[in-house]
Amino acid sequence: MSKENLKVSRFELLMDAGFGAQKAGDILIRAFAHMGKYVFIEPMIPAEISPPARSRPALSGVIVRTAEFDLKNIGNDTDLIIAQHEIVLDRRLDDEEYSPDCKILLDMGYKASNEDSYEQVCKRASKNGINVYPFELSAEAQMLIKALGGKGRNMYYLGMLSAIYCVPEEFMIDEITAIFGKRLAPEVYDKNIKIFHYGHEHASTNFQHSYEIAGKPSDDKDRILIDGNTALSLGLIDAGVKLLSGYPITPASSIMHTLAKVSPSYGGMVHQAEDEISAIGTALGSYFGGVPAATATSGPGLSLKQEFIGYAGVAEIPIIIIDVQRSGPSTGMPTKTEQSDLTAAIFGAHGDHTKIVIGVGNVLDCFYAPAFARYLTEKLRLPVFIMSDFIMANSYKVIEKPKTCELKDVDDIPDYILDHFWMDRLPDNIEMVRDIQANPGTPGQMRRVTGLNTDKSGSVNYFAKTNQRSHAVRNEKVHHVQRALRAPELFGGVEEGELLVVGWGTTRGSIAEAVHSCQDQGLKVGGMCFRVVYPLPLMLKEIFSKFKKVVTVEMAYGDEYKRTPLAMFLRSKTLVDIEPMVCRATGRPISPQTIENEIKEILK
Repeated sequence: MSKENLKVSRFELLMDAGFGAQKAGDILIRAFAHMGKYVFIEPMIPAEISPPARSRPALSGVIVRTAEFDLKNIGNDTDLIIAQHEIVLDRRLDDEEYSPDCKILLDMGYKASNEDSYEQVCKRASKNGINVYPFELSAEAQMLIKALGGKGRNMYYLGMLSAIYCVPEEFMIDEITAIFGKRLAPEVYDKNIKIFHYGHEHASTNFQHSYEIAGKPSDDKDRILIDGNTALSLGLIDAGVKLLSGYPITPASSIMHTLAKVSPSYGGMVHQAEDEISAIGTALGSYFGGVPAATATSGPGLSLKQEFIGYAGVAEIPIIIIDVQRSGPSTGMPTKTEQSDLTAAIFGAHGDHTKIVIGVGNVLDCFYAPAFARYLTEKLRLPVFIMSDFIMANSYKVIEKPKTCELKDVDDIPDYILDHFWMDRLPDNIEMVRDIQANPGTPGQMRRVTGLNTDKSGSVNYFAKTNQRSHAVRNEKVHHVQRALRAPELFGGVEEGELLVVGWGTTRGSIAEAVHSCQDQGLKVGGMCFRVVYPLPLMLKEIFSKFKKVVTVEMAYGDEYKRTPLAMFLRSKTLVDIEPMVCRATGRPISPQTIENEIKEILK
């Protein structure tokens, strides 16, 4: 097996749903991380529950990118694929995310009864210039898999990948043991380990290529491997949020799962409500009683929560709403990513409704966002959104362990969290619609809570001047944030030039990589991504004016007649002629190379 040293590589494991592809990926990236390599992983999860095996909807798997340097996105194209059978491979080839010299290792175990199908897929790959390397599992491994009722094939592929990417077997065994050692019966565990060894031996003996990514084995306790939803969950605990009320919905559900296990140890609890409306109602009741609370959902749930979101703004009850976006509208594609909920978050509720919208672009954002959101919602008594998405929720990344603040009083929020979101402190005294904002039970401080308009005393009041004042006070709260926001970071420090590329949320990593690549080639390109998406900083028009053209990159649909949410919003706020440069609603993340190609096309 010839060895090639690489700085970065991306590979995929494709299997039928239920065969453990994601678990194999998790084991592998943990081993990579312990070897001192950086990783970024994207799961491919079918939307259907138990789709039929050997069908296109059954595609399940992982994309893993590993490098000797820090990674901020899943990258461009795939260098190597292991596919369980020809159908999952054929389905994945539709996405056209393979590199010109991609190598496909195709399991031929199902070929005997599907020769024509295998031949067609191999011809398709060959026509696209991709080399297919057929293989079959060893006879010994097949006997063990049969004894396990068809399970364990993922361990064979894991052994192959560990050999191809030069991961010592002892590292892999440690990770397999950590995950399965106590969950499996000893005889089942031993069979899986043997299958892993057979896969490792098979690739070492039969596959002619191996790749090594530089890295130094490390037990550094200051580096952790974490995904976005876990970071959000732990961030809620660190922010002092004591209740999460939610209803299970992909891809937000794992926030509930994590907190259900962890938050009771920190004095918190999770409430699984009967529906989305009940979930936000419970969270509002908690915050009204003085207990910090949040609710987590995705697009369809956000629609159901809108009336209560409007109520929170009028009643001046703090609330944190986490929206882990998925592809829509309606049920859409539950296990695919998109950024189309921005308009629903900013403009969703009826009437002139005010709120704050935060967008998270990496796992560190996810950890710090809950403390920042709690600061904003308690200071302003307005709804605060944390907008994530499917990719952010499920992608693991190696990061330096974040600082913890164990927030109790929002006035004590540390500067590093405000700095992270490019904002100064808000004024100490911010006017509210109602003078009395005490918690229930405070002597002499009875507080009326209603969705009706009130005067300063809290009494229901329909007079014209009173209603005008209520709108002015609520909007002034948002204006406080605008005045406190600093200029967002400009990638590479480029403050003027031919083109400025703007985005928010998880497009951040791809935009940064593409912009830095263009800057290295001498192109006069700048880049920017917002962490606070609504409201926008006041100096934005001045920043935009220093570039000849401003464009957006969004995982949302747009065309010549329909602008994407961020482009539309930026145009309305700055009156700058902003166009969407990359606007895709494919359910797939936008690659750095796609952005770079579009930049160069514009600059021609």
